[in-house]
Amino acid sequence: GGPYATIYEVAASTNNGKESNGSSKVQPPLAARQVYCDVDDGETFYTCAFGGRGVGSPVGYSAVGVAEEECGDNNANNGHQTNKIIHFGDSKHQEQNQYNSKRPAKRQKQSEAQSYIQPHTKSSHSTFLLPYSAGQNGPPLLCLAGTRGIIKVIDTYRRSLFMTLSGHGNDITDLKFSPANEWLLLSSSKDESIRLWNLQRGVNVAIFMGHNGHRGQILSVAWHLSGTKFASCGMDNMVKLWKVLDDNKEKGKDGPVETALRKSFNVTPDGWSDQNNIGQEEVRQTKQFDTLFQQFPYFSTNKVHKDYVDCVQFVGDLILSKSVSNKVVLWKPLFGNEEDSESTIYSTQRVPSSILFLREFKLDHCGSWYVRFESPPPYHQVLALGNQKGEVKVWHLGGNEEGDSGCHPNQKYFCNLTTSGWFGGGAASNEQSTVRMVAFNPHGSNLVAVRDDSTVWMWDAA
Repeated sequence: GGPYATIYEVAASTNNGKESNGSSKVQPPLAARQVYCDVDDGETFYTCAFGGRGVGSPVGYSAVGVAEEECGDNNANNGHQTNKIIHFGDSKHQEQNQYNSKRPAKRQKQSEAQSYIQPHTKSSHSTFLLPYSAGQNGPPLLCLAGTRGIIKVIDTYRRSLFMTLSGHGNDITDLKFSPANEWLLLSSSKDESIRLWNLQRGVNVAIFMGHNGHRGQILSVAWHLSGTKFASCGMDNMVKLWKVLDDNKEKGKDGPVETALRKSFNVTPDGWSDQNNIGQEEVRQTKQFDTLFQQFPYFSTNKVHKDYVDCVQFVGDLILSKSVSNKVVLWKPLFGNEEDSESTIYSTQRVPSSILFLREFKLDHCGSWYVRFESPPPYHQVLALGNQKGEVKVWHLGGNEEGDSGCHPNQKYFCNLTTSGWFGGGAASNEQSTVRMVAFNPHGSNLVAVRDDSTVWMWDAA
């Protein structure tokens, strides 16, 4: 934990362990390119996500859009790169009092999201481009969130705080961008709400909470690959499914969230100039967007787990979810069983809650909560999860290469990775530390794990 965020670049493979210039020095597999620090002493980041687009083109820059001379000397310090820490949230920011406050985060009663912009002060970037301007074709924006309940959007090309999104009344536990629209962001919070943001317009489109919402801290959210729906889970032992786009067009009308989403792309917040619509039909100017409140998921169940549910993910139309009971469960939500549906006094429709158990993946020493697994899309061939002993287990979700159908209800892992022993710099790590998160790169060729002791581990998965 802490107010720091580091962006690493994965080194490309070398020829026979040598650099392209013929030297014997090998670039570290993980090279830190940017380090950000929030000057707010009370901030601790829990989650991060890349999405949207920053300013400029990444051509001629590193993968994160930073000139090499500003990243430090790769040949200095025994091959390790020195990086200047980029501080944000200083006294120059126009909303200093909001997120530099020493007071603990409190539950806020806000009916709309507020967006604040951090202009860049360097003369080389004197033109101030908004998130939805035509110039937004650069690297993805970096979103950070944690104890302050505020999403901080970083432009990695200009190396500065670009915008903040406030509205949550407590810690933010998860951030996920839609796989179908890079501008749509979901955030979950301890305030028992999920918020859908249109990052392109700085608008809070919808809030998912209320009568049939969660009754405890929400710990994880996950998009369906289609971007039409998402899943959520939390400390009330519940897994809920919510619709963003209505797939039932029989009545010829869009769903409420879809309608709000469409309207959000036609909003120009007060004080913003829409450079992308010059010469076109004038976009309606508004100071306020009427955020939608959605209280009713289309599926809700507590029949999978009997304790906190801290991670959830779609696998096609199936669900993977994890509790603190040393296992991950693969299951299918069932619809049409009225007897097992949950009733509500505010709607004539009942919320389905029946499930079909398919498989479970057991892992010892995984009783801690807020430990995340991942099954990389779109094929979801494997599942990876860490535990309190610093181990990472990998399972086949379906059949394996030996022809095994993989239909046994208690699937056994096929790979055990350890994070104890040698790591970069010749140091040794023999102490056990919980692996909090694992993640595959988009191509599935690398697996990364992060431990409680702030070490990052990477394996070749191809």
